[in-house]
Amino acid sequence: MTRFQDYFNELIKTFNEYHSKLSNKTTEEDIHKLRTTLKKLKTFNILLDGLLFRQKDFPIELTNLFKLSGEIRDIQIQKNILDEYEDGYKAYLLFLCEQKVSKFKIKNNFDSELQHLTDKLNAVEDYHIDDQIIKNIQTRIKISYDETLEIIRNVSSETLHEIRKRIKRIYYTRLMLGDPTDIEKLDKIQDTIGLWHDCDVTIENIKKFDDDLEIVDLLAKKRDSLYNESLELIKNF
Repeated sequence: MTRFQDYFNELIKTFNEYHSKLSNKTTEEDIHKLRTTLKKLKTFNILLDGLLFRQKDFPIELTNLFKLSGEIRDIQIQKNILDEYEDGYKAYLLFLCEQKVSKFKIKNNFDSELQHLTDKLNAVEDYHIDDQIIKNIQTRIKISYDETLEIIRNVSSETLHEIRKRIKRIYYTRLMLGDPTDIEKLDKIQDTIGLWHDCDVTIENIKKFDDDLEIVDLLAKKRDSLYNESLELIKNF
């Protein structure tokens, strides 16, 4: 059994664990952990499609589950950002999250979708030896690094979120390979940029909701600080 099968099997085990929990009781934490597992599966799937020279193809049911869990996670993050403040938008988020969680439904099983991914992994291993697979993936990481560096050279508030998505993909890919190179640095960068983006989104939503200028001003200072910290971190990418 290859390291990729081990990694994939561990993801499936985790997915099934939280699927089972959510089938019995819906909690925000389990939704978040299921979404994190789906992120890793999506990255793994992108690599499989690349190795098979095919268009990106991720099962629609898993895609929909990822989007639905993402909606709830976005609300959770904004709640956390506003944790120390009292604001009408925060109260609205609490109501909205409870509503979304109460309506969260998950189908009985995803056997066919997971089998689809398994078949692709088997197809890759039918014609590649492990060393060649690793070499191909490392080449893709190098290409992704170079492309990200090009964007970083002209970084702006408009491109920073795209940089984060690319770094996160590299991060998950290194996890898949069991490669510790730059793992902590990559995690720190994508986490900091993520906090910056979340603050920015929260500010825009508050402006639309009740335009509480005091809260907006406080969050803007926090956002700008995270932006500057992000720029410092990506200098050493």
